Amino acid sequence: MVTIMEKIVKLWDWGEFARFVDQPKHTILGLMSGTSADGLDIANVTFEFNDDNLSFYVIDAKTIPYDSSLQKRIVETYNKERSNVEHVTSFNFELARTHVDMIKSLNWRYDAISYHGQTVYHMPEVGSTLQIGEADVLAVELGRPVIYDFRKKDMVLGGQGAPISAYFDSVFLLESSECAVLNIGGISNITAYDVSGNLIAFDTGPGNCLIDLVCQRYFGKAYDESGSISSQGQIDESLLNALLYKSEPYILQAPPKSTGREIYNEEFLNLSLSASEINILRTMVRFTAETVVRNLRLHLPSVRKLIVVGGGAYNKTLISDISEMGYEVKIPERWLIDFREAIAIALLGEMFLRGVAHKQIVTGAQRTSVLGKLALPK
Repeated sequence: MVTIMEKIVKLWDWGEFARFVDQPKHTILGLMSGTSADGLDIANVTFEFNDDNLSFYVIDAKTIPYDSSLQKRIVETYNKERSNVEHVTSFNFELARTHVDMIKSLNWRYDAISYHGQTVYHMPEVGSTLQIGEADVLAVELGRPVIYDFRKKDMVLGGQGAPISAYFDSVFLLESSECAVLNIGGISNITAYDVSGNLIAFDTGPGNCLIDLVCQRYFGKAYDESGSISSQGQIDESLLNALLYKSEPYILQAPPKSTGREIYNEEFLNLSLSASEINILRTMVRFTAETVVRNLRLHLPSVRKLIVVGGGAYNKTLISDISEMGYEVKIPERWLIDFREAIAIALLGEMFLRGVAHKQIVTGAQRTSVLGKLALPK
């Protein structure tokens, strides 16, 4: 008679994995695809624990851009009028396979993968979020454990599920309550300590997303490179006021809070746009700066200095607008501007392996928790 144990086979050694986890040094491949959907940010980061201290160094970092067709398909997935269950289901696997091909082309060495995936819908008001990019595809094809799905447990615990990169800012970047990290990606978010020493982080509203949409609609450009197009326009006060009025409820909302492309999209731009095309773009840049500054003045009044990262750091018109409104702006080294989020995702993967969490919560969750799940290669 065949025994039960003869019908099954052991493929994964948890004891060996535990010994790997206990090693003082891990190299984690951090993968981030943001709401702008312009490419996959990849950071190969070594973390080392010594005497209760954590340090890191970036071995390699690279952005592999998406072609225009893939970017369009990702952005359309955000749109509930154009997307559907069949598309999301199939695209979940397709996008992961695309990411696998990108990673294989680099031939880098790493111990584990920390994978954010692609956010396609974020609904903090009902405690739901969805990131696609099937982690098991990466685990099987790349032969490494994959840590993924960093937002969902936070939302189960009543949090916003964002902004999760704030924990990297807290550990490695923030200097004082007068300093904040401003990340201008598709959506802008801020991380800072208030005067009482509480870590605060939240989305301020649009980052590059509306600027990009206007560039694509009117100028046939993917984005406003260096702010060179918008710098030629004038601010239309009537349009600016209409945009700010539309965003006022979110600006006034106290942190923790988060938003996304499900709000700041083409539908958001469905206003009576009587201004010239170049002035619409200029006004959109100013509007983006205004949403950042109004949030800061209302919710973090002690902040005077901004460390600006993300693609928006390269938009000179946007940075000039923020500076003119009374903030000292520091633009850090290029590797931090471009790869801060990928490095932050790598850090979350390392924290998962260590079984640790940040003591302070920025999302409104009931308690701190170990974020992420594990996909095995076998």
